[in-house]
Amino acid sequence: MDKRLDTPEDVRSSAFEEIAMGQARELKRLLIDQTLRDTTSWVKAVEDQWARAHPGGSAHAPIPAAEVDRYREVVRTEYYEWIEPAFERRLGPDPEACTPVIGELEGIVGRFQGGSDGRGGIAFTSPALSRISDVRTEMSYWQGALQVNFIDNFVTPLQSMSPNHARAAQAAVEIFGMNKILYIRYRRNTLDLLSKAIQAVEALKSSKDPKSYMWGTLLGISIGTVLTLPTFGTGSLGVAAIVASTLAQGLAPEPPATSDLSAPTAQEIAANVYAALGSMDRVLYDGECEVKHAFRDCCDTIATSCSNSIASSTSGPLAVATPAVSRATPADITGGALRPSDR
Repeated sequence: MDKRLDTPEDVRSSAFEEIAMGQARELKRLLIDQTLRDTTSWVKAVEDQWARAHPGGSAHAPIPAAEVDRYREVVRTEYYEWIEPAFERRLGPDPEACTPVIGELEGIVGRFQGGSDGRGGIAFTSPALSRISDVRTEMSYWQGALQVNFIDNFVTPLQSMSPNHARAAQAAVEIFGMNKILYIRYRRNTLDLLSKAIQAVEALKSSKDPKSYMWGTLLGISIGTVLTLPTFGTGSLGVAAIVASTLAQGLAPEPPATSDLSAPTAQEIAANVYAALGSMDRVLYDGECEVKHAFRDCCDTIATSCSNSIASSTSGPLAVATPAVSRATPADITGGALRPSDR
């Protein structure tokens, strides 16, 4: 697997959960503390306004102490109870879940690959597929139409077609790689959101004109056509290297647009965080739809190619036509009915 696709330590399962939930708890604590401070300032401002409006004094406080205490208790026990569950729900999906699948697919790619065997064939990595070359060698001891028919209409197309199966598997590797990148970015985005939100709340302690803390949803992924068929015959399939082009942006690219998490009060910062979570989820959903559509396009391309070969009984990039010898009778073979032009 491309080393650039290795899951960074801070977004691996246990490490990410510990960091994210620790920051979520800290954010909740800071929001509660700052909201209580905001409440104290607000009550004092109301009392000052009341005193200026009633210079003679009044026996009634503008806001009863019991009401203020009740509100404070609600802040402590209810206002920000959504913070931890909201981030707990976003601990998944785990990018490492893609790693075993990518590894298996890369194994398939390797087994279907090979180089020239010096005899006009391909020496495959897989011992099972290398038997194709062995058959070509064994058929050299035969003579006549049967030999030509079997080699030209079955062995050669089979060898030509096999590397295309490696390319089809490589297309799946590319798509799963993009899926992993999407999940890595989502987790990085989560950590960045928590960090910026904490900074925004802490800034309220010292100033009512807080510093701006910008946060942006990381770039989504875009997958075009991954697998393309040759224009004719058993030529090579084309595979788009979508992972390499996306990795050029980095696993945490600069977002094209940002939003300000900072606000005059803790409650407004919390509202900005809630809106940011929604933006993150939309990017994740759009990315997963891209991956789904890419897999569907790949499957459709492969199915169309194989169906065309079966329907026309001709060899294509992913399927070999059934050779005439498979339906031949002993009389066909001994009587010379199999001509090189037969399929």
